[in-house]
Amino acid sequence: MAPLARGYGALTPPSPRGVRAAVGRVLHAGVLVSAAILLTGYLVGLVGDPAAFDSHAVEQAHLRASASFPHSFVAVWDGIGRGSGEAIIVAGVLVLILTPVAGLVTSAVAFARRRDWLFTAISASVLSVILGSFLIGWLSA
Repeated sequence: MAPLARGYGALTPPSPRGVRAAVGRVLHAGVLVSAAILLTGYLVGLVGDPAAFDSHAVEQAHLRASASFPHSFVAVWDGIGRGSGEAIIVAGVLVLILTPVAGLVTSAVAFARRRDWLFTAISASVLSVILGSFLIGWLSA
């Protein structure tokens, strides 16, 4: 019987360089998506209410008077549905905040595929601390 050849298929664990590249791609994509959402929200806000961008003082007064500024996921989602530039900007910031979390998930999965249990546990521990802090913040709000 011939020995099994080891190729570079879907079942091959990634190399350390491959782990770094995968995490880098996730972080890069998250920043680009966030920037696109932020720019879209700014443009929607500019087109929808150009007076809010006349000066810094006018913008600050507009933000202080805006009771509809989204402060929850539901409010952000509803605001996006209504075409609110502020809600779209908040969604872009949320994507930016969640980008490192996606990087941690990617690294945990990649390390698990390599059967590198120490780094899998480290990634999972950091991920659980971050998710726990999100949960505590959400429950106390």
